Amino acid sequence: MYNFPSDITPLHSYLRIMINSKLSVDLLVTRVSQWQITLLLFLFVLLFTFPKYLEIANDPFPIKTYAYFFDKINHPLTSCDKISHETHGAKITFRLTIPLLSNLLGIDSHHSGKNVLWIYILQSSLLLPFLYFLQSIVKRYTTKLNAVLFAAACSGTYLAKSFFWDYDFWFDGFAYFFMLSALFFKNRVLIFLSLQLACWTDERALIALPGIYLFLLLAENNFDISLKISESLSLSKVRPSLVVIFSGLAYLFIRHFLGYIFKLATPLGEASGVSLSLIPFQLKHRLIGIFLTFEGLWLIFAIMMYYIYKSKKGLLLFWLITLALTIQLLVAYSVFDITRSVTYAFPLIITAFILYTKLELKDSQRMVLTATLLCVLVPTQFFIFYPRQIPWTILSLHELKPIIKNLLL
Repeated sequence: MYNFPSDITPLHSYLRIMINSKLSVDLLVTRVSQWQITLLLFLFVLLFTFPKYLEIANDPFPIKTYAYFFDKINHPLTSCDKISHETHGAKITFRLTIPLLSNLLGIDSHHSGKNVLWIYILQSSLLLPFLYFLQSIVKRYTTKLNAVLFAAACSGTYLAKSFFWDYDFWFDGFAYFFMLSALFFKNRVLIFLSLQLACWTDERALIALPGIYLFLLLAENNFDISLKISESLSLSKVRPSLVVIFSGLAYLFIRHFLGYIFKLATPLGEASGVSLSLIPFQLKHRLIGIFLTFEGLWLIFAIMMYYIYKSKKGLLLFWLITLALTIQLLVAYSVFDITRSVTYAFPLIITAFILYTKLELKDSQRMVLTATLLCVLVPTQFFIFYPRQIPWTILSLHELKPIIKNLLL
């Protein structure tokens, strides 16, 4: 099953020893339950991702430092136009999911503000069901080993690390979890609710809806690359893929309604760091941000796209995936936080991985292993104005000591 060339590299040599050992990867995965694997991956992400939000514990008055977020909790339908337009706080006008959830949890400015850590801890906890859902989704269409390797690959990228590395009230982990839930659930109401929660967490989820639509459309046909779009649009039977369209339209309608009634708007333009005019500069100086987002998984994506392009019946799917990804990349490069934005394309990466495994190529398993190792071994970079390596928890003990001390006081 695993065939290595005679002139193997040191990395492949290591893989060969690992795979040919008494306890092979297949056997190990078979013997370990999905929840055990999920817990191991969760611990891996935690060890190699410093929970940046813990630094709030060192802030004596978070309610002043992050006043914009506490104002949003107390007055969710108030415009943020008084906040400097280039800041993150000015862009959360329509990001209502987490402020409303915080309100329900009793997180408000009546205390020091440090209780906001609970919403972050909740986000980190969601990584457990996220990793479980991720394996379950992939396992529906391929092997358990492929599902575990894919989840491991994602654990080495910002997609999983966002559940911990969040200190500016981004809450990408919540958005990614809600988006993945829409792929996991089969109940149409739950799909609709999941997508609404995702879109109202961050508008980037709206841009990701085409990718989610394509995944559900393929899932309805067991990932046959001969798309049947006309059937999915039939109102005689509301398919899960059609729910994605309804959800997008509902979000746009409600957003427009709230904007009109409460005079809400999100700042746009170069001064706000949100403009299509930024794209040429971003592509010229920060193009590597695309690779750094999904790292080794781009290998799987590229190979899959090559083979469906060669297939006559896969041409429509090829161009739809290309269009969906292009839109997301253009949106990502029209803002400064590139890594966050490109990661919202992860439904397309899941789709590509499943399609790749169905190609049944000769060296498919080796390529999956290679992609996984690249994701795990390449230090995760968060690309905004420049690449910033996400620090490891196991190497941040000197930073944790004062935080633990403040939490215990």
